[in-house]
Amino acid sequence: MESSSAVPVSHSEREDILALLPVSTVVECRKGKIIYGPDQPSTSIYLLAAGTVRLSHIADDGYEVVVELIRPDEVFGESAFLSPARSSERATAHENTRVMIWPVSAIEDLITKRPRLAVSLLQIPAQRNLDFAQRIESLVIDNIERRLARTLIRLSKRVGAPAEDGSVRMIPMTHQLLSQHIGTSRELVTSHMNRFRKKGYLDYTRQQIVLYPRAFTNWTRAASAPS
Repeated sequence: MESSSAVPVSHSEREDILALLPVSTVVECRKGKIIYGPDQPSTSIYLLAAGTVRLSHIADDGYEVVVELIRPDEVFGESAFLSPARSSERATAHENTRVMIWPVSAIEDLITKRPRLAVSLLQIPAQRNLDFAQRIESLVIDNIERRLARTLIRLSKRVGAPAEDGSVRMIPMTHQLLSQHIGTSRELVTSHMNRFRKKGYLDYTRQQIVLYPRAFTNWTRAASAPS
């Protein structure tokens, strides 16, 4: 299966896309399964129906850079439209997932008949580019601690579930994954995560990460205020 990148698709956008697409094949992928990657390029567009998918870029030396965590109702794999497709990209089931699949050849045929579908699909890379621009800005101006904090806050909004006490329960993420997402070492992520836990900004186990957004937001504002 193939290359890609991801984007938030709103409920209305998802309905618009699905209304213009034929019935799709639904495939179940167990945790850790590679959906597509350098050794198995994809030729399809995917919509995540359940679970979480990890999108990565695989460098020439084999190092994995985590690009995004895809959540339900998001489309990914749009770089299948490129020829040749970007074989450095990999999509992996972060947990047990279900994905809907449309061959890109079928999508190309549909676009000629339903221009609205093309408009809906164009919104995906447009939104993704905005998200990447913000991440690049953080890489340039933020130190590792603030980069990690911003990433945790962002991921809590994407893959977290708010609780009554104001905290957000997130899916488990290893320190290795977080380090691959922000461009640093696992050891530094562990050090900062332990510091955040001592300060009461979050708690974590092998089962979940519990984030306290208000405490984190207050800290980031204080850290960026002029002295």
